[in-house]
Amino acid sequence: MRILIGGLAAALSAMAQPTIRADNGVLNASSYKADIARGSWFVVFGGNMGPANIALASGAPFPTELSGTRVTFTPASGGTAVEARLWYTLAGQLAGLIPSTAAAGAYDVRVIYNGQTSAPRRVNVVERNFGFATVTQDGNGPAQATNASLNGGVSLVRFTTGSISFSGREWQYRPAYPGETLILWGTGIGADAQSDVNGGASGDQTAAGNIRVIVGTTEITPAYAGRSNGSPGLDQINFTLPASVSLGCTTSLSVRAGGRTSNLGSIAIAAAGAAQCTHPTLTLSQLTRLDQGGKLTAGSLGISKVVTKLNVPGFGSFDQTSESVSGAFSRYGVSQIADANFSLTQVNNCYVYRRVGDQASILTGSPAEALNAGAALTLNGPGASNKSVPFQSGAYTSLLYNSGVAGFGGSGTPTLAQGQYTMTGPGGPDIGSFTASINFPGSFTWTNEASIPAVVPRAQNLTVTWTGGGDGFVGITGSAGSQVGGTQTNPILDVAVFYCVAPASAGTFTVPSSILQQLPVVSGDVTSGAIGLLSVLATADPTKQGSFTAPLTAGGNVDFAFFTYINGTTKTVGYN
Repeated sequence: MRILIGGLAAALSAMAQPTIRADNGVLNASSYKADIARGSWFVVFGGNMGPANIALASGAPFPTELSGTRVTFTPASGGTAVEARLWYTLAGQLAGLIPSTAAAGAYDVRVIYNGQTSAPRRVNVVERNFGFATVTQDGNGPAQATNASLNGGVSLVRFTTGSISFSGREWQYRPAYPGETLILWGTGIGADAQSDVNGGASGDQTAAGNIRVIVGTTEITPAYAGRSNGSPGLDQINFTLPASVSLGCTTSLSVRAGGRTSNLGSIAIAAAGAAQCTHPTLTLSQLTRLDQGGKLTAGSLGISKVVTKLNVPGFGSFDQTSESVSGAFSRYGVSQIADANFSLTQVNNCYVYRRVGDQASILTGSPAEALNAGAALTLNGPGASNKSVPFQSGAYTSLLYNSGVAGFGGSGTPTLAQGQYTMTGPGGPDIGSFTASINFPGSFTWTNEASIPAVVPRAQNLTVTWTGGGDGFVGITGSAGSQVGGTQTNPILDVAVFYCVAPASAGTFTVPSSILQQLPVVSGDVTSGAIGLLSVLATADPTKQGSFTAPLTAGGNVDFAFFTYINGTTKTVGYN
């Protein structure tokens, strides 16, 4: 009996021990990016770290122990542990402030709850790593920015004009206009010992941190970047939009501080006096629904023919041609809309974004709620007769052809050719039957592909040229990233991407260096674990062809649906 009781006690003790999530368990509280700046707020994800219901500190000065929870940072090189100040705690998540007095370096973070201590997680504490808050509070999508030019600086920046109740008050909102001063809110600008306890501020850190706000292709020096007086660890960046700033509902937004780039989000900017921003797909009523916390339904179908040029050091260059068909019906919230591929079509402009997740999330954006249109769709057209496209893992996909690499791994036969393709769906639990059509163009050639350097200089503009593409668009996409978790077969990736769009008839586009510099430095070696890609791809203009209607089984139709194509070339490159 004594052995049984002793074993039970040990088991219960082990169950109660706090744990910190292995992958990205300690992150910037606003951006959800790794590395914690001195004097900034951070979040910890794990288990058994606090009570079942959230416990909130009453305010400054924030305590070092809250509802039985403490967090310590112990220098990896040895020395006295630093106690964090706590904002809130509960079993699976907590937020704390690391003091400005903590020196930069590697630390082992531990969570102590009710006398039980977690295993350590190694974390880097750095001088600066700013992250701004977003509407969805996860570092993705539209920034939680306010307009300093309106209502004493408490008007929110949103897609449309209106008001919403939040935190016990009524907030006005509308898109920002060129010439207005906005405020970004976040944490991680850098140490400020006057702020940690009672929320003082030692002043502007713009010059010391070489802080810049990048909106679209425009780099802006802020009027103020530093602590917000009265709120420990809270930073604000005040900046004015120039008259030439890019307009759009999802104009890309980032901040560079101390040589580091923040999370990549977006901000809505409209022409002066406009009641809404301009979106390539969404109507005023749909944008209003998103601003009010609602969701939209959408359908996207596509056929793709892409040549990938792989450069493998020591072995040479290899070409791989892949043809596929895909589709999805989904329900989107504001974060997924801002991150979705169909929001990025800003003609004659560029958008920069960051995606973290598995390979599917990297390609399509933040996962939306999948809808079912039946067990399989059917593709017909030149080379494709009643080709089945099955529903699996929330989407429709089928590989038509893969040439393999150097004669290995090939499958199928070349299928896609110039002409009209039709996709039909039988209907399912969420989506009724539908038919959609698209004209696949003839030849499309990236004409200066061979002259693009193996390592693209980020400090120089990059010009690409092409021929063909029909009456659609050409997208120039660059990406750079690395594996941050998962396994070799199912990796979790952290990738920064730029996407520029031009009319196919233009034949050329120049990517500004201000866009290239928002990508991290990576090697062009596919075996290095940190790799870059550059793509030049023709795609359809949805205002001219490909739009279709699909009914919802619950009544009405999806808010928008389109069938498109991709045709072009991708090559491996480095960025320096």
